[in-house]
Amino acid sequence: MVGIIIILIAILVLDQFINRKLITKLNIEESDLGKKYVNKIHKYGERILYGFSFIVLIIAMNDFPHLRILIFIGMTVLFAFRTGMEWIYARESKTYLLSAITSVLFILGLVIYEVTNYFNLI
Repeated sequence: MVGIIIILIAILVLDQFINRKLITKLNIEESDLGKKYVNKIHKYGERILYGFSFIVLIIAMNDFPHLRILIFIGMTVLFAFRTGMEWIYARESKTYLLSAITSVLFILGLVIYEVTNYFNLI
């Protein structure tokens, strides 16, 4: 369980660092970052995925350690959904790149967790 927490914290730190660099490099305006949802499908879809991910996180951490992989999969799906919605409906703001980076970081976290779990390093 400590390994997952370390990986999630590393994802958070890397995400903040990479996103700040991309915001300055791509000149993404603060007003574009404030737009949370592009339409109602995005809004309700993301809420459902957040709820699902939160429930899976609690259940997997406490009761089913063999399902901890779903923590990373749920968050990857959430950010991939956000990337797709932003790319389709708000491509000119380039905020979809920030969500795509987060999705890729969760995929890397999944791979790192599974490799360390397979070799019993965590």
